[in-house]
Amino acid sequence: MKTYSVVGKSVERTDARVKVTGSARYAGDLVAPGMLHAKLLRSPLAHARILHIDTSRARALPGVMAAITGKDFPGIPFGTRPDIRDQLPMPITKVHHFGEGVAAVAAVDEDTAEEALDLIRVDYEELPVVLTAQDALAPDAPLVNEFKNSNVAYFSDFLFGDVEKGFKEADYIKEETFRSQRTSVGFIEPHACLAEVDATGRVLLQGSKQSPYITWRHMCRALDIPLSKMRIVNPFVGGGFSGKHDPFDVDFSAVKLAQVTGKPVKIVLNYDEVLAAYRQRNAMDAQLKIGVKKNGVITALRAENILEGGPISGIGPFNIYFFGAFLNIPYKIPAIEYHGKLVYSNRAPCGTVRGQEIVLAQFALDSLLHMVGEDLDIDPVEMRSINAVTDNWRCANGLVVDVSGLPACIEKSAQKIGWKESRKSRPEGRGIGFSCASHPSGTRLGGHFGSSVMLKLLEDGKVIITHGATEIGQGANTVFCQMAAEELGLPYEDILQGVSDSDTAILDSGMFGDRATYWDGNATIMAAQDLKKQLAEIAAPDLKADASELEFANRRIFVRGQPERGMDWLLAVRKSYYEKGAPLYGRGHWAATDIDIVDWKTGKGNLAHGLDFIATAIDIAIDKETGQVTLLRGVHGDDAGQPINPAMLEGQVNGGSAHMTGHALYEESLYDKKGRVLNHTWRDYKQPTAMDVPEYIVEHVHTHDPYGPFGAKGAGEASSCSTIAAIANGISDAIGVRIKDLPITPEKILQALKAKEGK
Repeated sequence: MKTYSVVGKSVERTDARVKVTGSARYAGDLVAPGMLHAKLLRSPLAHARILHIDTSRARALPGVMAAITGKDFPGIPFGTRPDIRDQLPMPITKVHHFGEGVAAVAAVDEDTAEEALDLIRVDYEELPVVLTAQDALAPDAPLVNEFKNSNVAYFSDFLFGDVEKGFKEADYIKEETFRSQRTSVGFIEPHACLAEVDATGRVLLQGSKQSPYITWRHMCRALDIPLSKMRIVNPFVGGGFSGKHDPFDVDFSAVKLAQVTGKPVKIVLNYDEVLAAYRQRNAMDAQLKIGVKKNGVITALRAENILEGGPISGIGPFNIYFFGAFLNIPYKIPAIEYHGKLVYSNRAPCGTVRGQEIVLAQFALDSLLHMVGEDLDIDPVEMRSINAVTDNWRCANGLVVDVSGLPACIEKSAQKIGWKESRKSRPEGRGIGFSCASHPSGTRLGGHFGSSVMLKLLEDGKVIITHGATEIGQGANTVFCQMAAEELGLPYEDILQGVSDSDTAILDSGMFGDRATYWDGNATIMAAQDLKKQLAEIAAPDLKADASELEFANRRIFVRGQPERGMDWLLAVRKSYYEKGAPLYGRGHWAATDIDIVDWKTGKGNLAHGLDFIATAIDIAIDKETGQVTLLRGVHGDDAGQPINPAMLEGQVNGGSAHMTGHALYEESLYDKKGRVLNHTWRDYKQPTAMDVPEYIVEHVHTHDPYGPFGAKGAGEASSCSTIAAIANGISDAIGVRIKDLPITPEKILQALKAKEGK
C-alpha cells in the first residue's frame, strides 16, 4: 500500500489538549450577558389528553420572565421524512409518553425556574396506554399519534431474487425468533443549549447537536422562520452515538423563550430526564428463516421484523429499511424476502443508535447462521468463510461490494483468539463467540445528502478547515486535518480546525452511518485540490511551467520530476496576498452521486460505497452457579480500508464493541403497565464501564477502497454490529444453551440451564 506523510499516522488529536485540561467549552458551559435559565415541566402520564394548562401562577413568581406551552408554537409538524411529519415542538392536544415536556419556564436562575414548575397546573384526561408492538397492532388499539390514522408508522416489503426456488434447493431449513429490548443511547453529556435572538429577530442556537444541519432545517420549519433567520454554532459535543440528531423540546423551548423575553436562554437537562424521555433504540421482534445446502452455502432467507419505536416515526423509517437492506451482507445470500413494520407506542421516542438497526439485523442473522452450522456439524468459522462476501460482489438487492477484506478478517480473528486450539480443549464454562458483520460508509437516502468543506489560507501559510460535519468525540476533526495536510503537502500542525458554524459551512447529511471520514473526507480532498489549483496558477509564471505540472510537498511547490524548480509554499501565499491582493479559499463538496438514492418501495439499488467488514471473536467464561458472564478477551479482524489515524481507528472499533456489551448482557429501559419509566437514573440503568469489557485486540486488514479518501472506509460502527452475536454465540459455545431474547441476563442463563437439565 502507498506510504503517506501524514495519513496513516497516529498524530495527536486536534482537541486532545483542551479536553484533557478541562478547557473545552461544552453547551452546559456557555454563558451570555443577561442569560436566563429554563426548565421543562414533564408529563407524569404516558398517554393523556391535555385539557388545560394554567401557567399564570408560575409567571407571577418573582424572577420568572416567561412561561410557554405547545400553543405558543405555530403548530407546524416536522419529521425526518417529508411524507411522515408527525412531531410538534411541544404537544398541544395530548401527551404521548412519560416525561414528555408540556410547558417551559425561563427565570433569572435555575432554582427559581424549578420552583415555577411546581406552580403550573395541568389538567389531563388519562388514555389507554400502548406499550408493546402487540398492543399497537391489536384491532381495538387506541391511536398513539394524532397525525396518523394507524399505529403502523412505516413498513417495508422487499423481495430480492427467487426465495421459493432458494428454499426448494436447500438441504436444510431453520426458522427462529429473536427479540431485543429498548436501550438508551449512552453519551455522558446531557442535552443542553443556549439560544439568543438579536435585534433583527435572527436566532443563534448553540447546542449539543450531532447533526446541526438536520436540526436547522427541522427547527426553521416548525418555528415557521426562513433558514436565513437561524444560525447554528456547535460547541464541543460530549458524545452522540446517534442520540443527538434531532431538534428536541429543549432546543425549541430555549428559542421560543428567547424570542418572548428578548434575552439569551439556556437549558441544561439532568440525566434522569435524558434516560426517561429522550432517544432510545427500538425494541425488536424478528423471525428469520434460512435455507442452506449440506456444504453450508446459503440459498435463501426470509425475515419478518417489527420495531416498536415510541410515539413518533423519527429516524424509524430508516431503521426498518436498513434492517432489511443490510441482511444482504456480510454473507452471500442469493434471495431475500423481507417484511418490516415500525409501530407507534407510548414509550420514549426512538431514534438511531450506533450502528442503527443493522446491529439488530446482524445479531439475528449471524446467530441463526451459527445455529445452522452447529446443526450441520460445520465449524462456525468455516461456516462464515464459506459464505463471506468477497470483492466485486453484487448482493441480491443490487448493493455492490467493491472491496471486501472479510475472508482475511475471519482468518486473522480466528488465529489470534486461538479458535482451533479451543476446539481441542477448554475449561468448564469457557467458550469462544464468533461473528461477522458489515456496515456502510454512509448511504444516499434522498434529500439533502452531501458534505461540504472550506479551506481558508492565512497570510502566514497556515490553513483553517471548516466543515459541515460534527466532532462528537470520534476524531473527525483530526482526520480531516490529516487529509488536508497530506493533499496540500503541509505538516499536520499547519492545519487549524475552524468553528462548526452554519454561516460558513453547514451542508452535511449528518453524523451517522459511519459517513464522516468517507463523505467529508472526500470533500476535504476536493477543497484542498481547489486551493492547490489556485496557488499553482500563482506560482506557475515564476517557475516558467504550466500550473498542471506543479506538485506540492514539504511546504514547497515544484515542477513534477524537477524538485529543484520550485518555491516555498509561504512565498506563493505572500504573492497571492501582497502582489495580487487575493485571499484564497478552497471549496469542496461531495455526495456519492454515482450510487443510487435509496428506493424506499423496492429496497433495491447500489446505495452505498465503502463497506467496512469485521470478524469478531470473544473469549467468554460463565459461572454456572450464578449465570454471571465474564468477557475475557476479544479480537476484531477489521477491514476499514486505509487507516487514516490508526490509534483512533482502534479506539473506534473497541468503543463500538464496548457500547454493545451492555446491550447484549444487561442494559434495558424498563416500564410499568402505565408506561412510566422505572430505571431512569444512573443508579438503576446500568451501562458498561472499562471494568466490564475485555481486553480487545484489533487486527487491521489493509484494503484500498476505490471511492474512499486515500482508500479509507468508515470504522466506528461495524464492531457494534458484530458484538452482540459474538457474545450470544460465545454463551452457547460455553454452556450449550441458546438465548435469543436480549439482554442475556444471569437469570435467563440459569433458567436455560435448568431447562436443559430437565429441572
